Amino acid sequence: MNKQELATGFKSGGEKWVLGLAITLTYVLMIFGNVVTTTGSGLACPDWPLCYGTVNPPKEISVWIEWGHRLIGGTTGIFILASAFLIWKKASSALKFFLKIAVGLILLAVLLGGAIIIVDAPLLDSVLRITVVSSHIIVATVIFTTMIVAYYSVSSGTSAGRRNYQLGLFALVYLQIVLGIIVRYSRSSMACPDWPLCQGSLLPPLFTPEVMLHYTHRLVAYTVFFITLWDLVRTVRAGDNYQRSAVTFGLVLLQASIGIGIIQSQMFLPLLVLHGAVGFLFLGWVAYLGAPFIAPAQVASES
Repeated sequence: MNKQELATGFKSGGEKWVLGLAITLTYVLMIFGNVVTTTGSGLACPDWPLCYGTVNPPKEISVWIEWGHRLIGGTTGIFILASAFLIWKKASSALKFFLKIAVGLILLAVLLGGAIIIVDAPLLDSVLRITVVSSHIIVATVIFTTMIVAYYSVSSGTSAGRRNYQLGLFALVYLQIVLGIIVRYSRSSMACPDWPLCQGSLLPPLFTPEVMLHYTHRLVAYTVFFITLWDLVRTVRAGDNYQRSAVTFGLVLLQASIGIGIIQSQMFLPLLVLHGAVGFLFLGWVAYLGAPFIAPAQVASES
């Protein structure tokens, strides 16, 4: 492999496919985790790492939702480790840094998963329990993001777009996702039970942490909406290639519509799951767009 190939990303299909599968499984795992909490199945398996002391637990829907989540988690971890092993020698120093983060966080995710059962976190009736569950999914988003950065490096490695905009959008979207996770698991989703106002006011009385969290989540969402709309209009007017901007704004519009639907339907469960799925997809998309600036391609050692 010559230096040009190393600088622009390695081309072997095996590493790319394994890494792509690891990313897909991580995405499915996050959605499945949302299903677990949304359906209240988090404590369906009262022990850990087994379920009712066996790998073949009782045939109940809630039990197999939780057990299925654990099985997907184990499979995902194996593929992340395998992909890191396959691309390690050919990775740049920046890419190795992100691979170390992903691999290291796998252990943390496993420990947090066990802690969720130990502290009965799905009950979500204390700050500790809310923190444990929120941290578990936030760690998953970090792993998801780092693996996407790695995927970009092995797929292309070329820069496209505007550095400051892409990095700023990624940071803003990641903040929005984290806020959404905290809002969801702190039971703040209906702190503002109406839309577009909050408690009938443009500026609600921010007397409770739940209202503050929810309202901040909305403000960041509005910011993402208008920034991505501005970027789409700008690229169209300039005659630039606007496909990426259109996809970005389309995902924002879809996510916003689902969020509004959750409020209007008073927490319709399928919408809650879909909201998480689209949110994680949007995070992956902006991470991919920002990847060349998050981990710039570098010439790696051939040893």
